[in-house]
Amino acid sequence: MRRYLGAVALLAIILLALPIAVRFVKNPTLAGTQGYYHARIALDLAKEWTTQDSTIVNGRSYIIHPYHLVLAAGYSLLGARVFSLFPLFFAMVGFGLFWMLLKVFLIDGERKLWMLLAYALSPPFITAGFMNTPHAFILVLILAGVLLLLTRAWLVGAFLLLLAAFCGIPAMIAVVAALLFLIFMKRGSSQVHATLILLIVALFATGYYSPAIGVQTGVAHYISDVGGLYGFGIFTLLLAIVGALQVWKHKRIYYGAYATGMVFFIVSFLFPDVLVFANVLVCVLAGVALANLARRRWRLAFLRSAVLLVIFCGLLFSGVSQGVTLAKLPPKADFFNSLVLPQGTVLSHEEYGFWIEAAGHTAVIDPLLVDGEQREDVSHVLNTTSLDVALALFEKYNVTYVLITDEMERGLFWEREDQGLSFLTSNEDVFRKVVDAKGVRVWEVRWKGKNK
Repeated sequence: MRRYLGAVALLAIILLALPIAVRFVKNPTLAGTQGYYHARIALDLAKEWTTQDSTIVNGRSYIIHPYHLVLAAGYSLLGARVFSLFPLFFAMVGFGLFWMLLKVFLIDGERKLWMLLAYALSPPFITAGFMNTPHAFILVLILAGVLLLLTRAWLVGAFLLLLAAFCGIPAMIAVVAALLFLIFMKRGSSQVHATLILLIVALFATGYYSPAIGVQTGVAHYISDVGGLYGFGIFTLLLAIVGALQVWKHKRIYYGAYATGMVFFIVSFLFPDVLVFANVLVCVLAGVALANLARRRWRLAFLRSAVLLVIFCGLLFSGVSQGVTLAKLPPKADFFNSLVLPQGTVLSHEEYGFWIEAAGHTAVIDPLLVDGEQREDVSHVLNTTSLDVALALFEKYNVTYVLITDEMERGLFWEREDQGLSFLTSNEDVFRKVVDAKGVRVWEVRWKGKNK
């Protein structure tokens, strides 16, 4: 049994290391957008304690995120490599905690291995272990909290679960779901679990918790094979459905747990980040289906082996393809090279906001901006063909540079070139092109108030 466990753990490490190895051979940048926000805040905290984020126009309040404190401490010891190594480390710690949780729930050895295999090959596990986001860290808090909540150290477990809930709404949803599962499965003290749920509801009501950076929603993002960054592999999801049908016979005993699971998955359509946490349950159900398939008596033994091999290859393909996709995510170093300019305020698409801030500039908009008026102004100026309107908004937000990419002119914002602000940049009296390299163009803008 230990030999098989070691093999599955080694497979998990290889799949987590795959996107790191593929990406950093040619592209030394972090993948995605969120990672730059978390890295920048951690760097700031490593220098001094702060409750304000001034890298966005007009600034905003900053609520401490536990993950940022961990990153800041790690950066002080290991340098910038923590932004790549910590997600992998926390993913593997979560892998071990998942194994321990299965033991606590008295899952037999063979089923545990199949569940672990499904988890090691699952795209959400690989994404959480590669991207510099808090997901793997939060999952460690939840799994460790649940484990300790069932022991004499339940106070520590309760603290870890509340700390996880402080990390944002998706984490709150995951913690509440975990506590409801414990209540309906009659594990631990129901009074303690119910009290924790009430405390989390109270925390949500106060509004004082770390903001979660939203990701794209929709059915397509539920499946990794069709582009979902945190989506399930199609084979994993199909196996989970089969596993759910196989354990449905216990619905009268655990009806509350079934209802919680259904609501959990429905909510994940609204908060795709929840998929990383729901992946634990999906892999448990997929493992049930795989174990039952392996135990089933077949008239032709080789046929069973062939079916299991095909399923394994399907799971492996989803994991490997997810790793390759992650390795190819933007940005590239060229984007940051284009922003090696005197510090200023940059107007561009929301998606580039965290990258602009990481490059040392002030952004007019980023994914965390909540000011409705400021968002409308950015949309207005990007869409306008009126130079007077553009100049007025440039002055309002003290804009120094305008950054436009090929992606913005190919569907990210406009449908084609020379629309809206892209058209206005041809006016050389106002816009002076300072960068034109590999799909990124930057103009320095000159407006009356600025030139006084």
